[in-house]
Amino acid sequence: MIHDVFLALGFFTRLPVPAHPNFSEQALRRSAVYFPLVGLIVAGLMAMVYLLANSWWPAEIAVLLTMAAGFCITGGFHEDGWADTMDGLGGAFERDKKLAIMTDSRLGTYGSLALWAMLTLKAVLLVDLLPQVGVIVLFVGHSLSRWAAMAAMIWLPYVRAGQSKAKPVVQQLSYGRWLLAALFVALPFYWLTIEESMAVLASAALVSLCWILFLKRQLGGYTGDTLGAQQQLVELAVLLAWLAL
Repeated sequence: MIHDVFLALGFFTRLPVPAHPNFSEQALRRSAVYFPLVGLIVAGLMAMVYLLANSWWPAEIAVLLTMAAGFCITGGFHEDGWADTMDGLGGAFERDKKLAIMTDSRLGTYGSLALWAMLTLKAVLLVDLLPQVGVIVLFVGHSLSRWAAMAAMIWLPYVRAGQSKAKPVVQQLSYGRWLLAALFVALPFYWLTIEESMAVLASAALVSLCWILFLKRQLGGYTGDTLGAQQQLVELAVLLAWLAL
């Protein structure tokens, strides 16, 4: 189990981890249950950066440094998926062409604009939220968004054309393992009020449902990039709902 945790952490972050002694595609698939735990670890490191930076500089600077630290930790993994997804969905009408554009490493107009909008919105929201509710918002946002993105792995088929290093990780997930992963998501909710819990869960559920239905219509399934895009969308929805509350 510990090796599988390290495997998930090594796949979704740039953190140095011990090598898996029995690495296989099956081990990669098992590690999917620890996606929300990876979110908690990433959030914990970002929280330390924020608390340290906020003791020296204003909230705006602290938030930007915290987000920059997050990019360093994850390598912009999910942000890259969001940008590639928007390039594909915006740059073509045919399903196969959309999938082909997503595999292109070059960043297009749609992806650039979508990335700018996503990062700007999250930065502005965190500037307001973090001083009000504290770093718990990072733990909830990062764990819940990763867990919500896993829902597509249950109800949609994998449609990525060609080879993909993410394919063993993002293969279809059982409903039971998805619920098991929810245990990690539940941990930070201990510090939330009932109203806050309802607001963030409702926003995550609504955005996930709409995104899954949209992907089914546009692509007939999901890819690794669209999972990253879903994580970004749910994280943004959680921040918006929490601030509105």
